Amino acid sequence: MLLKIAWRNLWRNRRRTQLTMAGMIFACAMLVFSLGYYDGMLWNMIENATSRENGHLCLSRPGYLDSPSLNDTILQSEAEKLLNEASVAYRGICPRINVFALLSCGNAAESRTQPAQLLGVDHDAELKSSRIAHDVQAGSFLSGQSGEILLGKGLAQKLRVAIGGEIVFFSSAADGSMASTLFKVRGIFDSGDNLRDSGLAIVNLAEIASLMALDNQIHSLRVFLTSPMQAEEISRKLSGRKPQIEARDWRSIFPQLAELLNIWLNVQIFTSAVYYAALALITFNTMYMAFLERRYEFGVMQAIGLTRTRLAALILSESVMMATLSGLVGTLLGTLANIALYYHPVSLNYWIDNISWGGTQLKAEIFCVPSIMSAAMPLATMVLLGIAVAALPTFRLYRLKPVEALRES
Repeated sequence: MLLKIAWRNLWRNRRRTQLTMAGMIFACAMLVFSLGYYDGMLWNMIENATSRENGHLCLSRPGYLDSPSLNDTILQSEAEKLLNEASVAYRGICPRINVFALLSCGNAAESRTQPAQLLGVDHDAELKSSRIAHDVQAGSFLSGQSGEILLGKGLAQKLRVAIGGEIVFFSSAADGSMASTLFKVRGIFDSGDNLRDSGLAIVNLAEIASLMALDNQIHSLRVFLTSPMQAEEISRKLSGRKPQIEARDWRSIFPQLAELLNIWLNVQIFTSAVYYAALALITFNTMYMAFLERRYEFGVMQAIGLTRTRLAALILSESVMMATLSGLVGTLLGTLANIALYYHPVSLNYWIDNISWGGTQLKAEIFCVPSIMSAAMPLATMVLLGIAVAALPTFRLYRLKPVEALRES
């Protein structure tokens, strides 16, 4: 009966209740959406940082990532054995070789030469695990045949070469000999990172290994995990198992991104506090005005024997019912918006370009990631808010004297 009376009391002043609930629903939906949007931004940055060259975990010679050297290599079989011995769950592994060389094109009268980083990859492994192939904007990805090369968009512009053009490769091999060969441009890629694309070329792993006298050797094995957030734990698990192999997770490779992730909880708390501060004022105003309008009613109810405890429970029920109903509707609307934008992001490239930061890239799009956390936290806080805003009216009710309340009428 108490809940039935509380529900009827909410709709005695229908317009005020509707306006209050509309404000609460809007604020809750916006909070769920905002948390999903921020998660989407963070997820995009992690994916862009790890889904191409870096992976979630890197196995290499100790110190290689800090100071790359052509001779700092490991055996691919040893790296794979380390993963299997530690029972690491991964969705793919990609062996890599990094070489710095000179690339030239053109005839003797007009020769163009540019320094570049060549990334040797296994085309089958990349197609299964990474997103390198998705960046190819012209031509096609490597097929595994000899003499193929992919150029970054900026590097292709510097060399002024198109699909099918020939590139002369010069470098010094690991055994001290000169390495040179002729590549034919098979594709041009554009990752959105201008600095990366202006100095990077991609070739087949087996071919560059043979040219550089690195047979059966690689510089790093990039591991793509089923759960990227477990990379740090797995890295610690692998450390020390083989002294000649170092395991580095994406957090240590991108310290700026790891720092952003570490402060993310504080960002969520601050965002929630801003929304709920406004909500508290709206809801408190409704509940307190309802209390003042019903002072005479409360005085009569106390005079005929209804206890203050039951009256307090009535006020609390009204507040919690309004907050819970608004929270459920707001959470549903916000979650539906997040789900829609997860499957169908809205691109903003018409107005702004992608932003490169901390070794990764932030896409100019509205992309949300729905999660239990972003939905449950606003709803739970909304219910607690309903209890909190009923505190002052309840306190005033306990101090209310029936005689004074009846006299005011």
